[in-house]
Amino acid sequence: MGVADTAIASRLLAQARLRRASGAPTQIHLSVTDRCFLPCAHCDIYKNEATDLPEAAWARVIDELAVWVGPAAMNFVGGEPLLRADLERLMKRATDRGFTVTFNTNAWLLNDKRAAALADAGVSIAYLSLDGFREGTVDHSRGKPGTWRKVMEAVDRLGALPNPRVIISCILHGGNAHEVPELLSWCRERGLELVVQPLYQNFGENAHDPGWWRRSAMWPTDLGPVNAALDVLVAERRDAGRVCNPVGQLEAFRSYFRDPSAANGQVCKAGHSDLAFDPAGNVRLCYFLEPVGNIADGRSLRELWNGLGALRRRYEVHTCTRNCNLLNCNFDDQG
Repeated sequence: MGVADTAIASRLLAQARLRRASGAPTQIHLSVTDRCFLPCAHCDIYKNEATDLPEAAWARVIDELAVWVGPAAMNFVGGEPLLRADLERLMKRATDRGFTVTFNTNAWLLNDKRAAALADAGVSIAYLSLDGFREGTVDHSRGKPGTWRKVMEAVDRLGALPNPRVIISCILHGGNAHEVPELLSWCRERGLELVVQPLYQNFGENAHDPGWWRRSAMWPTDLGPVNAALDVLVAERRDAGRVCNPVGQLEAFRSYFRDPSAANGQVCKAGHSDLAFDPAGNVRLCYFLEPVGNIADGRSLRELWNGLGALRRRYEVHTCTRNCNLLNCNFDDQG
């Protein structure tokens, strides 16, 4: 790195006020496929046409991360990650190297064989998507009848195994807010935890659109049910109950749903403690910004994390006014 580049890096480092990026990442997100078969109302990933990277490519990433970051958290996401027949082998490779492994799923492919393989792989947490409590609400949101039933079967199937632990993942929107209290009660009865995400612009190959919510059929027109749901969630969290979201995040959801275009003043942790990989092998500090490299370009992951490109991305994150900092992968508990 030349004198000019060093000066730029030093300035960016100071401007971005990086508190945690001086160390290795502690949370790894591996998006191992863009394939999905559910036409969810809130997500466009199913429209993507992409070929999965081979198992060997992800195995090399896991091995390199194990040497560099040591024990950390690793979340396998998609698309629908269970579409990969080698998913459990990759997870086992990660747990054998000390990672705490979690994954997200719509539960359609989670049969007895796959559930047992997940347990044998040492997976810690399965996030099951359930956007509401009523069958009709969930099936409509996910675009396919039977989705609610598949999740219920998965809860029973995984509940009979020693691991993974089940956490219900719910996207809060105008069509399901009134069901959140009942969903939370059911989670308590089943001994499950609940984590909530706010409705956000559809994921997929979409350019940032600040006015997306004005055209969304899922955006709440009446904030009464949303605030009532948040009241219940905040109370549960304060009672050390079954809600995973920190109170600060839940309270920030209120202003977000009042005005999703306004900057919220919250800190975003993208690129500070989290490192993400997309299905093409691009290395990302933030899914909404340009990648800092690719796993096939010959540079080490440590170089990419500490390089000038990463410093620029962190500065962009620091100056960003989008509200995706409220999403669970971005929200800073200390912010």
